[in-house]
Amino acid sequence: MNSHYKRISSLLIIFIYFIFSCSNYKKTPMSSSWCDKELRPELKKLKEIKTNREWFKVYDVGNHVYAIVEPYCYQEVISYLIVGNEKALLFDTGMGLDSISPLIKELTTLPITVLNSHTHFDHIGGNHEFDNILAMNTDYTRHSAANGWNHEVVKQEVTPEAFCSKYLPNVDTANYSIKPFKISKFINAGDTINLGGRKINVIGAPGHSPDAIALLEEQSGYLWTGDTFYEGPIFLFADGTDLAAYQKTIEKLALLVPNIKTVLPSHNKPFANPHLLVETKNTFEEVISGKKKGKEGEDKTMSYDFGKFSFLIQKDFLTFKQ
Repeated sequence: MNSHYKRISSLLIIFIYFIFSCSNYKKTPMSSSWCDKELRPELKKLKEIKTNREWFKVYDVGNHVYAIVEPYCYQEVISYLIVGNEKALLFDTGMGLDSISPLIKELTTLPITVLNSHTHFDHIGGNHEFDNILAMNTDYTRHSAANGWNHEVVKQEVTPEAFCSKYLPNVDTANYSIKPFKISKFINAGDTINLGGRKINVIGAPGHSPDAIALLEEQSGYLWTGDTFYEGPIFLFADGTDLAAYQKTIEKLALLVPNIKTVLPSHNKPFANPHLLVETKNTFEEVISGKKKGKEGEDKTMSYDFGKFSFLIQKDFLTFKQ
């Protein structure tokens, strides 16, 4: 197992701890079952689209965009279906714990193009179910596509404390893995995806991972941020994380705020106030300059709490002395 996989595997248990520490969510002990937890109150304010896939919750977030939430596991990952007049774009395919393609067929009959916010395991789980997949032209992306993520790396995702098995009675926890997938076409930052009647701009957003992107639709003012920003602990500790690149990315996204109506992140809840991007930029500057004091955690990570969001950073990535 290479160092990239080892790093992710060793820190998975930290994922669980910090997800339970997210703001705006009912605190419960880690021993409690995800089956007993209530949905985030913010989700209840959205229009739910009923489907036949019990594992997923689908919400209409306006402008023919659907948030596909997996609320019954600690990752609380969110994928998005963006529907145009001629085709639809599926931005991420989730955990791969349940098949996502039948769900998509319930939501639209249009041809589907898949594009990932980045290729960490929790965002590409259903990629193998689709034929048309766009991808960033990076070594990291090619490695994820060719190899997937094996069971040893992702087995923490299917431990009893990590998800609610009631909604997945037939899941094979002993063999759960992320399957490889075939890339149809490479794209680059600055490209535009035309769905017919709507154009989606691809923004390079490296930092959290080398192949991270954001999406912008100027007409609606929607900005999809992937894992670059969401309310909760933002993870900046895996191999491939680049703090200097992250700073440039969050500065770039913050400049878009005057023209953004809503931010659609890839974890926890499918909307956020755009002005939080400016706050993220400013507070991250405090972190990397050493002005903000962090708290050291397990496996040499540092956490920096700013209320609605926080940063969880590998200590070795920081250039100043703690």
